[in-house]
Amino acid sequence: MTLLAILKERALDSPGRVAFCFNKNHAITYAALWEGIERTAAFLSGKGIRRQHRVMVAIPNSVEFFFAFYGAQQAGGVAVPVFPGLGVERILSLARLSASSTIVISQTFDDLKAKELRGLGEERDIEVLLVEERIACEGSSSFPVVKIDDISFIQFTSGSTGDPKGVELSHRNLLTNIEQMVAGMKITTEDSFVSWLPVYHDMGLILMTMAPFYMGIPLFILPAGLHYLEAWLRTIQTTGATFTAAPDFAYRLCLLYVKQKERFDLSSLRVALDAAEPVRLSTIQRFEAVFGLKNVLLPAYGLAEATVGVCSWLPGLPVKIDDRGCVSVGKPFPGIRIRIVSLEDGPLPPLEIGEIQIHSQANTRGYFRNPRATEDLFDDEGFLRSGDLGYCDEEGDVFVVGRQKNIIIQGGVNLSAREIEELIDGREFVRRCAAVGIDRGRLEGEQTFIFIEPRLPGKSLEDAGLLEELSIEAVQAFHSYFGFRPGRVLIVKRGAIPLTPNGKVQYEKLKELYLDNTLQKQGLILFPI
Repeated sequence: MTLLAILKERALDSPGRVAFCFNKNHAITYAALWEGIERTAAFLSGKGIRRQHRVMVAIPNSVEFFFAFYGAQQAGGVAVPVFPGLGVERILSLARLSASSTIVISQTFDDLKAKELRGLGEERDIEVLLVEERIACEGSSSFPVVKIDDISFIQFTSGSTGDPKGVELSHRNLLTNIEQMVAGMKITTEDSFVSWLPVYHDMGLILMTMAPFYMGIPLFILPAGLHYLEAWLRTIQTTGATFTAAPDFAYRLCLLYVKQKERFDLSSLRVALDAAEPVRLSTIQRFEAVFGLKNVLLPAYGLAEATVGVCSWLPGLPVKIDDRGCVSVGKPFPGIRIRIVSLEDGPLPPLEIGEIQIHSQANTRGYFRNPRATEDLFDDEGFLRSGDLGYCDEEGDVFVVGRQKNIIIQGGVNLSAREIEELIDGREFVRRCAAVGIDRGRLEGEQTFIFIEPRLPGKSLEDAGLLEELSIEAVQAFHSYFGFRPGRVLIVKRGAIPLTPNGKVQYEKLKELYLDNTLQKQGLILFPI
């Protein structure tokens, strides 16, 4: 049994039943959902998609996303969802990494950007298709049989160095993790979900759409984006939803930007999952106090390599805090084992900090066409090396305290420092650069800070206008590639970026020098000042 088979079965048994509502009142029945999936599968089959061919899906939250995502799988292919706001070169680079010869977009895609994507795609033997073209196709009964251990989709995540890695997730991985999360968070047929998380990313896709599809419970989906914060809260109120989820920063931004908070009654919520970045106790306390909730925000932990969910606090209980002020993310979901390991000493006893390692049937089998990274991902006993640091207390509750990898988590999105640096290093004026994630304890959470030592032969480093231009160029390069802006770009003097004796950037030292104002006090920051 796969989720595809479950959707088909529901379309046959309960065709008029609503699968989900998109953006207020656009209700999609299981029959309509399955018809769209079948038509899209027929369309893609006619374009040559066969078993395990990769199909990139660059479509925002919408009905069309689900037609394309599941249609690619129904045709026998592997879906590769990506953020449609990425720059054209970034999309094409991910298509290359996933060996996708087809990219599916929708009519919401920017016209000029779509034209550029088609032109460059044609040069690289990549076909760009509109999902709306499915309308001319009839469904078919001759699609390949989708097997439980076939790869369902590839989720891109950033490693500690180099290019993003494509996490391969099978249909078995997905159903296993869905069942683990349903049991661990006590999700029942009495629940109803509201989500504005992006459906092209694991938490928004797997937990917030696949789990309700699997359970056959009400699901309300909104467009993704911070400008939908009030719509998110309003939809929870009007639908009486019991379950929602977001990164920690989203709850903080509600406190900052939502006006007249007393207008919103969120008392129907049983769970407001808080995950995808470090969970702050202050966020939980302030959000619950302002909106009159008690024991509703649920700290959780997961990663793409484990499908998505690994553990969470139990719904309805007060959270646990340690002496450091860290919030516990609870015990592992059923069927998941966690151990804390030191590279030197092996498994550690309670309260000792080490790497969090995970054993689960939901763990990926590896990274797409990346055997070296796949080998490094697992130890000899089959435990997945998370790269995150934490410990278990005497009761078995997990605390996440940091990470080994130089990964930046901005707005719930994982970014590789190496990839950012390669992008910025390509500018003519850059001598050296370093990207780090810095969280100054503010509402916006961790942000990407890019430090640049400029190369400006014959030009004065005192020219503020020139330095501002360099900063703007770096911001624009980042934005056009990743689809959003970095937290800050700083132009610094030569030698300001600390290096090891063999020339590697000391990232933690750089953070420390910035946060304790050493760079500022020593006059090493040229712009902004």
